[in-house]
Amino acid sequence: MHRVIKRNGRKEDFNVSKIIRAIEKAMLESKEGLDAQLCSLIASQVDKRLTGSDEVTIEQIQDTIEDLLMECPRKELAKIYILYRYERSKARVKENKPGYKLLDDNFISKYKHIASPLKQYGNFVYYRTYSRWLEDENRREYWYETVRRAVEYNCSLVPTSKEEAEKLFHNVFSLKQFLSGRTFWVGNTKVTDNYPIANYNCAFEIINNFEAFKDLFYLLMVGAGVGVRILKSDVEQLPSLRTDFEIIHKFYAPVKKDEREDNTGIKFSHGNSAEIIVGDSKEGWADSLEYFFRLIYSNGYHKVKTIIINYNNVREKGEKLKTFGGTSSGHESIKNMFTKIEKVILKRGIESNSGKVRLRPIDCLDIANIIGENVVVGGVRRTAEIALLDPDDKEAIEAKNNLYKNIDGQWIVNDELFHRQMSNNSIYYTEKPDRDKLHWQIEQMRYSGEPAWVNAGAGAKRRPNMNGVNPCAEILLDDKGLCNLTTVNVFSFVNSDGTLDREGLLEAQRLSARAGYRMTTIELELPRWNATQKRDRLLGCSLTGWQDMINATGFSKEQEKELLRQLRTVAKEESAKYAAVLGTTQPLLVTTIKPEGTLSQLPTVSNGVHFSHSPFYIRRVRINAHDPLVRVCEELGYPIFPEVGQTESSCTTKVIEFPIKSPVGKTKSEVSALEQLEIYKLFMEEYVDHNCSITVHVRNNEWDAVEEWIWNNWDDVVAVSFISLDDSFYKLLPYETIDENEYNKRVTAMKPFTPHLLAKYEQAELALDAGNDGCDKGVCPIR
Repeated sequence: MHRVIKRNGRKEDFNVSKIIRAIEKAMLESKEGLDAQLCSLIASQVDKRLTGSDEVTIEQIQDTIEDLLMECPRKELAKIYILYRYERSKARVKENKPGYKLLDDNFISKYKHIASPLKQYGNFVYYRTYSRWLEDENRREYWYETVRRAVEYNCSLVPTSKEEAEKLFHNVFSLKQFLSGRTFWVGNTKVTDNYPIANYNCAFEIINNFEAFKDLFYLLMVGAGVGVRILKSDVEQLPSLRTDFEIIHKFYAPVKKDEREDNTGIKFSHGNSAEIIVGDSKEGWADSLEYFFRLIYSNGYHKVKTIIINYNNVREKGEKLKTFGGTSSGHESIKNMFTKIEKVILKRGIESNSGKVRLRPIDCLDIANIIGENVVVGGVRRTAEIALLDPDDKEAIEAKNNLYKNIDGQWIVNDELFHRQMSNNSIYYTEKPDRDKLHWQIEQMRYSGEPAWVNAGAGAKRRPNMNGVNPCAEILLDDKGLCNLTTVNVFSFVNSDGTLDREGLLEAQRLSARAGYRMTTIELELPRWNATQKRDRLLGCSLTGWQDMINATGFSKEQEKELLRQLRTVAKEESAKYAAVLGTTQPLLVTTIKPEGTLSQLPTVSNGVHFSHSPFYIRRVRINAHDPLVRVCEELGYPIFPEVGQTESSCTTKVIEFPIKSPVGKTKSEVSALEQLEIYKLFMEEYVDHNCSITVHVRNNEWDAVEEWIWNNWDDVVAVSFISLDDSFYKLLPYETIDENEYNKRVTAMKPFTPHLLAKYEQAELALDAGNDGCDKGVCPIR
């Protein structure tokens, strides 16, 4: 019996079943499918060729498999196996990987010993959202440590000068500009070693094959927000599915920790039964979904009537997740996913009275949402999805109409359809709708918020191969496309005398473009997504605090236009120059405006192109009631309340209040809907390559004018959102206007946020939401 030396130096007995599973995986990727007899034959030959060696390494075993696959009649298997091995090698974590130290301790010490620029509210948001747990220190990161980690990661992707790294660090530390929220969370951690795509805010794909569901599952698990296009013409490309199958969920008997398999395997028996053995990893979960679909659409498996799903390798509920943080939810969430997907497919079979069915867009929408629901329950992150639908697809457009049922006068959630809340749904117009349809569209957004729309024609003028968008619709994407976003806080470059530090602002924009471009040099773990990334190299150079800057400087409209043009030119020229230096392709699109819902809260400036709420207001933040941050805020005497409908003794969510003062100038209530739409138009004409994210606040008497404006400007409007602006008061609203006296009273009573107090209440990492923190209304996936 051989002893196998694993990569970590541990030794274990040679296990031929692992060889079989590896070869099975290659076969399942091939056109000819699985040949169990050939698979067993090759596996036994591996054992024979290693005879005479008491100890063998993983690499020796893999080399032997490659040799035998090359010698067997099915040469394509060797290629598939080699590619798989290569991709796994790229993504594998090196536990002893040395840190990249462009920023030395002497430089960092200047920032370590000065006060953080974050104020009470910004500090709270930072510790809630971006500060990682440091196991060795038994505490969460401080601001300078998070900035160092993220900046060093970004600057390590290609050779970067120490001077540039220091400039970028200084600006980020000083809240003048930001890397993506995703990189703040995962940069320079084991996550980015194993899952580089976890850096990306935005992704999009077309649901025109079943592999797309596997990719969706994986992307959501690593924290990306994903747009999916589910048009009738897309779904028609899916192969038909058999309905003459049943799923049996094998009784859960968890294997020992050191015996778990990360990879998903499949076993066939009796000619009509297949057992999917779900691996304990993100890749394993995604593969299990792919295997399930393949068993019911591939003609090679038409005899398989029973699909057994074995969850024994899935770690038990409550066990710590070391890479992404938090704790495992166990196997129930993925089991529920398979149960609900099976129900969607079999229901379609019953309705069509057929043993083979073609899914409709509503079915694919359900499956995408069920996957998202599993990710929310199955990990520690939120799910952000947008579904793009045909204008005439009534059943998909009305998918959420029955989300709640009225039972005895009370609205109760429909558990069968609750997964449909996972996506925001938008109509994908390839042609301008007629006036009646547009009126209906505006009315829908006015009264229920959905469906919104995406104007594919306007997008195609900016990018001819635009096929969809990310969940916030500010990035124009092709199939299997993604983007990492960066931000400059424009308001931070206003001097105390009201003048603008233009030179500093433009330098920050150059740094923003270069930081964004470096993110396009990453080798991604999904080959098709990597190919699109390398082809397009999309940047997303965004701006925030814009209206605060305009208020502070008093810029005229012409000055505003001129500055936007200058910022756009600088970003495009710098990225093109950087690409030339690196010998890589120029980015297809460079500039955008994202919602800026979370990052703008760190310096507490107006989000993106939006106006601040009012001169003085209360900002309420919701947080897990068990988060140690709540205890800190309680000790500091901050106003804290249980969530509406919950009691103090049993609440799961707490609401904390922070007083905010806006810079002097226009605020949300002083700006008409048409003025906001003209701001959108201005940014689209003078700055934005992609799309400008905006939520237009509309008064009751403005909706007709809004419809007229959209009708007249349709050809240049990619996507906008609307929300009614009214003065209705509800308990614990996110924003509440107050007067100056109330603001001063609250500020006087509010002690500075003290991070050191966290150590008093936090002795270990908590299972917090480590994924996508939403923007206004929870729509945006950007952390």
